[in-house]
Amino acid sequence: MDLLLDSADLSAIAHALDHYPLKGVTTNPTMLTAIENGDVLSHLQRIREMIGEERELHVQVMGKDEATMIKEAHHVVSLLGEHTCIAVPVTECGLKVIKQLTSEGIDVTGTTVFSTLQGILAMLSGARYIAVFYDRMLNLDIDAKRVIKELSGFLWTNTSSTQVLAASFRNISELTSAYANGAGACTVRPELLSTGLAMPSITQAVDDFSRDWESVFGERTLLEL
Repeated sequence: MDLLLDSADLSAIAHALDHYPLKGVTTNPTMLTAIENGDVLSHLQRIREMIGEERELHVQVMGKDEATMIKEAHHVVSLLGEHTCIAVPVTECGLKVIKQLTSEGIDVTGTTVFSTLQGILAMLSGARYIAVFYDRMLNLDIDAKRVIKELSGFLWTNTSSTQVLAASFRNISELTSAYANGAGACTVRPELLSTGLAMPSITQAVDDFSRDWESVFGERTLLEL
């Protein structure tokens, strides 16, 4: 079970690296449009420097045809290193790109997955990850939990190295449901992680323990007893 950060914000990434057990960082075209001066590749290189060579960095290609997407993938991997996952939309064109890139040993994230069929086709084409868009599926009245459960079951049955990577969460309940239904990895916006640890009940429990301790030992810690 893995956790990734869904962000291209450098300060958010730095904070998350200090506090959370991250396997990597995912980006998407929409968040990259906010980069100052549009210098996307330099920005991605800065993210790579921050997260190190061993963590994954997911980047989506933007070409409209197979040849362009493959060239983009080669260029991005040459700049960002071997632990870069190339995100490719799971369409007819995308499936051909996925097969080609995986045959070259490049890790691919089959993205914009909204159905079990898409996930199966991405798996059979060799994708390393199947990026299931949880909240967007719910908005279309698609049972996201069922799709994740079905895909994770197929992956287990076929002993595939592919993982379901659940994305696009609105709240903590969706995140935990994705894990509970078999997602091998989830990518989460920074603010959602912070919200999950900001419950008043957590703060109250910490404060209660501190008050009880200080009533007997004052401000001394275990180092001073």
